[in-house]
Amino acid sequence: MDGVACPVVRRPGCAGCLGYTEAVLALAAVNVLGAVVFAGLYAASAAARVSPAAFLAGLLLGFAGTTAIWVRVEHRSLGLDPFRRVGRGAIGLLMVVIGLPAVVLMPLFWLESQLPLEAVPALHLGPVMALLLVALALVVAVNAVGAVVTIAIAAARRWRSSRAS
Repeated sequence: MDGVACPVVRRPGCAGCLGYTEAVLALAAVNVLGAVVFAGLYAASAAARVSPAAFLAGLLLGFAGTTAIWVRVEHRSLGLDPFRRVGRGAIGLLMVVIGLPAVVLMPLFWLESQLPLEAVPALHLGPVMALLLVALALVVAVNAVGAVVTIAIAAARRWRSSRAS
């Protein structure tokens, strides 16, 4: 990490620190995981008769878990300046917001163009697009809440260190 002390084990050049590309890809992977979890929760609640309380509990657990993973992954770049950390998070989110719809919808649209007209309704493009939109909106919310938690943790550390000195 260019001679900067590692925030994970407090020694320079540790293996636990992530480089720029690795950090962006790790945050993007967390975002993809969140999108899959949220889309899966919504699809399961639509396909099965899940009570609203069970769906809400699953959604809250999924949101809290994804946010905790996001904060943990982002915490590995603690030694960097705030602008680089924001840039990593933003690029990781943009990769998912742009890439996930392309990966999910492009094959469906291609398949739609290849199928006869009477088979197209079997693709259920509308529900897939709705699931994708909801999942991406929740991933954006996870990133926003994760950023607020990360800022709160940094402020608490700064306040504790100023009281100790």
